[in-house]
Amino acid sequence: MKKFDDKTSQAVLRELRRNARISWQDLGRAVHLSGQAVAERVRQMQDAGVIDGFTLKETRTRHFIGVKMQHARFDEFENWLRGWKNVESADKTSGDTCYQIVYATDNSAELEHFLNQLLQHGTYRLHSSIRRVK
Repeated sequence: MKKFDDKTSQAVLRELRRNARISWQDLGRAVHLSGQAVAERVRQMQDAGVIDGFTLKETRTRHFIGVKMQHARFDEFENWLRGWKNVESADKTSGDTCYQIVYATDNSAELEHFLNQLLQHGTYRLHSSIRRVK
């Protein structure tokens, strides 16, 4: 089995870590190979198990926020939510809360800022993920 500890292979891995969606042509240019040669190198690395897919591993903590509105300006609130980049999803719900929000971040200051701003619309209950099951 071929080892891939040479400078070119390490450069390929480094570039793929930076951008797994890079084109073969751009990757080849970055590591001084042709696009065809670098594609073959990556295929060999995959066959050898050095590269195992091109999957993003999400590391941000997901926070689940139930919101009970203090007003009935739902359209305004929903537009406000759309402006937050870390809001993965928001659902209008029935039951004891009006909305369920999924907010993803590992930055506690960002979360605190969002929650402080959220208070202008209502009260909330916060639950944070400790481990992804599925």
